[in-house]
Amino acid sequence: MHQPQDSAERPGSPRTPEAGPPRTFDQCLEDYLVYLKVGHVKAPSTVAEYTRDLHLFRSFLLRHLGLRTEGEQAPLYLHHLTRQTVRAFLLYLQDERRNNRFTMARKISSLRSFFRFLVREGWLAENPMEGIDRPRVNPRQVLRRYLSFQDAQRLLAGTAETEEPQTWRNLALLTVFIYGGLRVSELTALRLADVRWDEGALEVLHGKGNKQRLVPLPPPALEILSEYLRRRPATSSPFLFVNRQGKQMNRSSVYFIVKQLVRRFGLDEQISPHRLRHTCATLLLEAGVDLRYIQEFLGHADISTTQIYTHVSRSRLWQAILEHAPFPELKRPR
Repeated sequence: MHQPQDSAERPGSPRTPEAGPPRTFDQCLEDYLVYLKVGHVKAPSTVAEYTRDLHLFRSFLLRHLGLRTEGEQAPLYLHHLTRQTVRAFLLYLQDERRNNRFTMARKISSLRSFFRFLVREGWLAENPMEGIDRPRVNPRQVLRRYLSFQDAQRLLAGTAETEEPQTWRNLALLTVFIYGGLRVSELTALRLADVRWDEGALEVLHGKGNKQRLVPLPPPALEILSEYLRRRPATSSPFLFVNRQGKQMNRSSVYFIVKQLVRRFGLDEQISPHRLRHTCATLLLEAGVDLRYIQEFLGHADISTTQIYTHVSRSRLWQAILEHAPFPELKRPR
């Protein structure tokens, strides 16, 4: 495997395109993803998103260029990566997949990063993303959809009343999202040892550089977690949330469970795990919790991404969140 340069994500002059056999898309993609993971260039959740986006791009190119036929597939080379094929892909995302501008912006970022890597490694002479702009995104609009206090209560109470083998797990999962504001990648990475029972909190690993934060949970939420663990399938898995086979849950299964429960109780079908995180933030804000406390609770580096981070002591943070009691009452399943 080719060893990528350390400068792949930093400004600099591109190398002269290498001589020799043409490199395939798959070879370059493998090297790019190794670089992101080994070099810790991006947060794990970002690497996962980029991976999905670029595999989708690859599948589109194979169909669009007629390289995939029944039972056979011709190699996809870098010379296939032109401005025309990129624009065709973006039109496909917009017209056929109906991606909104937020999703489009992220996928364009994925392509930009990948193509910058190819140019700087000397595998591509020109960047086909030149002149292609990201859609303008208003960060305030991203937060528009969330559950109201009443709807959050309805989701939690309805889940508690379902009579299914996974009722306790699903309720615990929703509780951690709504009471703890975790990202889906943070939730699936939680281990049994991350529940700090003596401190009433979760130790959460998040973001680039594997930073840690403690997320306080009120006693009713901890009781739900405790009961879920008592009923959890017998497994040697160290992860907190497991599937029916006793293995670590992945992002897709968590997403499916949340969407399924949201639909079951007639709530906004746009609600996703990430929007449950928005729900947590909004409930805290509406209850009067200071924005600086919410910032630290959710693990944000700063409030506006440009302002200087204001540190809040852990004791004041926990006192503010636990005393305001912004969340719906939890009911125990039967």
